[in-house]
Amino acid sequence: MFSRTASLCTSALFRRLLPALPTTVRPIHTTTYFAAKKFVDAENDFAHQVIQRGILAPSGTVPDFSANETELLDQLERVVAECRNEGVCISEERFDDFARGLAEKVPEFGYEELVRVLNLLVEMGPTPAVDTRNYARIWNAVDAACLRRVPEWDTDRLLFMADQWYPLRLAKVGRFVGKAVWKISGKMRKLNKDQLVKTVFYINLTRVPVENMVDIEINLKKNFYNFGIDDLSVLCMGFFKTMTPVRSVELIERIYQLTIHHAGDVQDISLAAILKLLRYSSRIAHAQSMERLLSTFVPQVPRLSLFCCLHLALLGTDIHLCHQPILEAIIDRFSQNIKQLRLKDMERIVFALAHFNMDLPSQKDLNLMRAIQSELPTRIHEITTYPKSYLSLLNFLTLKEIYSEELITAAFDRRFLQMTYGRNVAGAGREVIALDSFLRINAPTYSGNLFPEKPLKVVAKLTQDYVPSTEYRLTKSDRMLLEIQSTFTQRHHFAHIIHVLPHYQRPDVIALYNEATGAFEDVEARCPPHEKATLRLVAIVAGSWNCYVRDQHRFTGGFAMKLKQLAAVGYETVVIPWHEWPTFAPESRDGYLFDKLNPLLDNPQKNTVK
Repeated sequence: MFSRTASLCTSALFRRLLPALPTTVRPIHTTTYFAAKKFVDAENDFAHQVIQRGILAPSGTVPDFSANETELLDQLERVVAECRNEGVCISEERFDDFARGLAEKVPEFGYEELVRVLNLLVEMGPTPAVDTRNYARIWNAVDAACLRRVPEWDTDRLLFMADQWYPLRLAKVGRFVGKAVWKISGKMRKLNKDQLVKTVFYINLTRVPVENMVDIEINLKKNFYNFGIDDLSVLCMGFFKTMTPVRSVELIERIYQLTIHHAGDVQDISLAAILKLLRYSSRIAHAQSMERLLSTFVPQVPRLSLFCCLHLALLGTDIHLCHQPILEAIIDRFSQNIKQLRLKDMERIVFALAHFNMDLPSQKDLNLMRAIQSELPTRIHEITTYPKSYLSLLNFLTLKEIYSEELITAAFDRRFLQMTYGRNVAGAGREVIALDSFLRINAPTYSGNLFPEKPLKVVAKLTQDYVPSTEYRLTKSDRMLLEIQSTFTQRHHFAHIIHVLPHYQRPDVIALYNEATGAFEDVEARCPPHEKATLRLVAIVAGSWNCYVRDQHRFTGGFAMKLKQLAAVGYETVVIPWHEWPTFAPESRDGYLFDKLNPLLDNPQKNTVK
């Protein structure tokens, strides 16, 4: 039991997770960061290989270097050879005069000479930093020269020059590539296939804000069948990383079809990029195509990377489409490779499994979640690097009532929270108040740290929806809640819309039933002590579409936990499913609602009516 840890500070996990740190703690950057960066670089390198296929240098005149320029380039070639072959660095003082002279001459260089300088810098190999002396002087001079030429170079020259910058990892640091992309972005609809793919690659790389991303969508839709699966993946990266969904239902359908067609040969990085965009852009109308894609990829799971498997598992989460066969195959893969999962992978797969709330006879989903929890004490560096991910993971585990008191009390330590959220602990998200509320409601014997009281109230207020009112714009769920309240009060005067559980976004209709009188009373009035035994609290919960797994009428993990917690704090619940509520027949609502309520009122032992 947790009580064995009389002093938290002596806990082995606590000492490793929270070593003696100053009051202000900053996240520790570890190898996990470099692993994440390595993946991003691999993704960009793959995309760059795609855009190089079949691309030639733009045609132009044969280079006509002056003697002085030729001599400088020859000298740069000798310097590069010396740096590469003898292990010296261009930052050495003896190269200062040469670097200064070259930088002063660069503004006079033509297109081919600028390309040659960049190619030689690539041959030289990496320097300690982008601002290494002499190296920075040279590339900054080339960047400025290219920047001045942007108005006069055509699209092919701009993109070819951008390609020369990419191997130096300076495309984002310098100004030229961003300016070139900005110029090209004005004519997205007119670009040919190769130009479009390459431009989107550099939009993705530089994160240049492009107002007319819709033009990319129009071009892609118009010429869709000219693009290969790898070309498409580069375009998908651009949309996803600029947080731009594809809005054309027809175009998304085509992407589904092409991906299904290439299920047996699509590469991991291409598939991951496409899946990210499909998840971001898919709506209910795409459910059938999504299910078809997931069915197609079930036999492919053994060959795919864990990262691709994760995105297959996440694909249906936004529209609540649970494809159990592929989830079971992915659970098997992950269970065999726990050590290879990153903390963020663990967080996302646990989210998917908790969200879909499956009831597998083998309990392999719960076994994976328990195995992930057992792995956490070995991931201290990742936890301190990504503490928000850690807290979210702990919260998702509790949706299936899996929790470790030792892990949670360490996470709720004041120093860990300060490391995670800085001084503004009240700026935390719903994950912390959900985790805190689980401990208070579902783990009554827990005696460890909780989330601080004052910030908890602030976070709850910021993450809750307003109580719906006809004075404001209403969502379908808001309107349904008001309709339920209105229907109830036509027979009984007292029904209030209240946030009973502070960690849930949406409120519920609350009523107080007096068994002795057979009447509903005002829940906001104080209950006389002698009547408490005969009073029953009833929560009428609107089961909107996002409370259910699609086409299965099964509660999502979050909604199922809400009902459990309402029962635990003394409420009897009646769930009104969105697909049953007579939205367009107000005259039928009264009969429907009280047909739902009466079995509960007639049978006090029945805590929940679905």
